[in-house]
Amino acid sequence: MSTEISVKNISKKYGNTEVLTDINLDIKKGEFVCLLGPSGCGKSTLLRLIAGLDTPTTGKVFLGGKDATNLPASKRNFGIVFQSYALFPNLSAFENVAYGLRNKKMTTLQLNERVDYLFDMVHLTEAKGRFPSQLSGGEQQRVALARALAVDPAFLLLDEPLSALDAKVRQKLRRQICRIQRELKLTTIMVTHDQDEALTMADRIIVMNRAMIMQSGTPQEIYDKPENKFVADFIGSINFVDRDGSYLAVRPENIRISRNSEINSIHAKLIEIEFRGAFCRLMAETIHINGSTEIMVDMPYNELNRLNLTEGESIYINLPKEKLLRFAV
Repeated sequence: MSTEISVKNISKKYGNTEVLTDINLDIKKGEFVCLLGPSGCGKSTLLRLIAGLDTPTTGKVFLGGKDATNLPASKRNFGIVFQSYALFPNLSAFENVAYGLRNKKMTTLQLNERVDYLFDMVHLTEAKGRFPSQLSGGEQQRVALARALAVDPAFLLLDEPLSALDAKVRQKLRRQICRIQRELKLTTIMVTHDQDEALTMADRIIVMNRAMIMQSGTPQEIYDKPENKFVADFIGSINFVDRDGSYLAVRPENIRISRNSEINSIHAKLIEIEFRGAFCRLMAETIHINGSTEIMVDMPYNELNRLNLTEGESIYINLPKEKLLRFAV
């Protein structure tokens, strides 16, 4: 698979503030990549540099193997969708999508067929004649997506496109975006601070923090084999135990609870049971020479019922060696 987008030794400063530090990244043609990290880590700035909406302080951007560092945004052939939708309020949904096609050498029939195809793709054919004020947030975002795809871009950029939507609409749009991306085999970069979005949508996740890339890998690699404490803590839930100058870490779903002592099990008190639908989050407290430590345990609801566990009782927790991670302090 050929490389569609490359950034080489990119750094960006605003005054004395460095928002990106020596970033190197290759994105393959047809790949769906999520830039994931907390607010202020530099992910949106990196997206803007790829789009040509900003220029790097040092380093280069390559598109399709060609140096595009100084190429204006209008020449980079991309579609972009923002968190705020950015639709023209005085134009109908149809005209919003058709806007970028008006200067193309297309007949009216060709333009209408293209726009109709896009509305069908985003499952919004019935809303073509409505204005943005007459559309829900999810519908507006689908119109924005159709508009971004209208000019047949070489790649698609998504800047927190779902964060303003409620949970159910967000999940529906996740699936639609992934379906369209696979159908078009379109190179896509999405900025998000939502780990669930990244884990469910991306072929590859780029975890960022403090202007740097902390780890790059598939969702499974990022979750199961985090390379440092920040990534382990940022992706999913995890327990940390300070031990001999390092941190031991284990995911709550990998811990097993019993009422009987086993080899390598730790005595604890069950202090809280929190119902979360299909599973329950248990909080157990272990007592040791330096004080106490709270351990999170995730258990299927049916398993909790089978064991008939109750808050306040004495239990034993088993930390499987093959699931333990170790990080430097």
